[in-house]
Formats: sequence, C-alpha cells, structure tokens
Amino acid sequence: MNNRLRTTLALLSLAALAGCRGDREDAPPREFFPDLDTQLKWTPQGRSEMFEDGRTMRQPPAGAVPFGRRAGVSDAAWASPWASERDRFLRDDPAYFDGTSGRDAAGNPVFIEKLPASVSVDKALLLRGQERFNIYCSVCHGYLGDGKGTVGVQYSPVAADLNSPAFLVADAPQTKDGYIFNIIRHGKPKPDGSGGFTMPPYGHAMSEADSWAIVAYVRALQAARSAATPTTGGSR
Repeated sequence: MNNRLRTTLALLSLAALAGCRGDREDAPPREFFPDLDTQLKWTPQGRSEMFEDGRTMRQPPAGAVPFGRRAGVSDAAWASPWASERDRFLRDDPAYFDGTSGRDAAGNPVFIEKLPASVSVDKALLLRGQERFNIYCSVCHGYLGDGKGTVGVQYSPVAADLNSPAFLVADAPQTKDGYIFNIIRHGKPKPDGSGGFTMPPYGHAMSEADSWAIVAYVRALQAARSAATPTTGGSR
C-alpha cells in the first residue's frame, strides 16, 4: 500500500470519527463502543411489560424485613444504636410498636392498658413528652390538653379535651395507653368512612419512643388536672 493510499485512508478515518462525537448536529452520534452509555432502566411509577401488573415498582416479598446497616449484632455498648435500629426494623414487639397485645377473634386490635414495661417513666421521659407535645399537639389540643389550641377550636370536629371525663370511663378505648399511642401514630379516621381524619396521623413525624413519651405526658396532664397520682404503667 503506497503512502498516498495510506494518507487517504487515515483522513477518511479521522473524518468519520469527527462525525461520531463532539460536533453539534441533529443526527444522533454513531457509537462504535457504547461502554454502557445507554442503558435500559426503570423509573419510579413507570410501566414494564416484564411483570403481570405492569408496575416497575415492586413490593417486597411477604415477611421480608430490613436487617439494618450493620450485619453484626453485639451486646456491647458501642453497638447499641445499631441494635436499637435492628429492633425497630424487626418490629417484633406489638406492645411497643403498635400499642396492642394482638387481635381479637374479629380481627380488631386489642390495645394495651398501660405503657409497655420496656418504657421507663421518669423525668427525662416526661420532659421529652412535653417537648414533643408542645411541638405537635398543642396547636390543636392546647398546652394544657384542654382542646383549646389555636387550630383545635376552629377544627371540625373541635379537638378533643384530653382532660375530659370521657378519658376516665371504664373500658372506653381512650382510657388505654395503647389506644392513644395508636391514634398518635395512625390518626383517627372519620366515622363516615370518607377516608379523612378527625385527627391526622403523626407517625411520619415522630418515633415510637417519642409517641410513648407523649402518652406519658398526656397522662401527667390528666393527673395534674385531677390532682391525682399518675396511674400509667411502665417501670418507675
């Protein structure tokens, strides 16, 4: 192959490569070595013909739970944050995580009467409950729990007076700590079945620990109003 032919082929090759990348043009570039530049992907709420329901977003298998960010389990003090995280993921204590002791024959939740034994009621817990209550609850229920918060008096129906005798009626749901915990976490649906709430859920905004702290503080408010000693369960 003479030099003129070699030069011609080299120029043609450079011209072809110049048209593949870098120049602005309407036609898509030619990719001789894609190097995974273009990949198939699923987008949130997109569709896929791979699955029968056509959804790209898949539900985890029944019974699957996350384990935590660390694979190891240790009783040492340094591992307590990850052990606590693992417990939250597993949620194997219905009393603590749901405020129930299970379900009755009709499938309805059976709310626990008092705070779980694992919740230690002390000054620190009540102060935490007061802080969370003042942030999330007082706007409707008032700082005293009397239902006279700025929003509560304008809400329909008006916010509940947490100190009312209704919370002392024997066997009423609101006398059970687990019921109040459940309402905090999941809200109170409207009785007409419209899908709305007479009280919205706050499980997205606070942990189970903070929810129990609020329950303890509500009981302290009630006890202060009635000048009685709190009867809430849990260790002291």
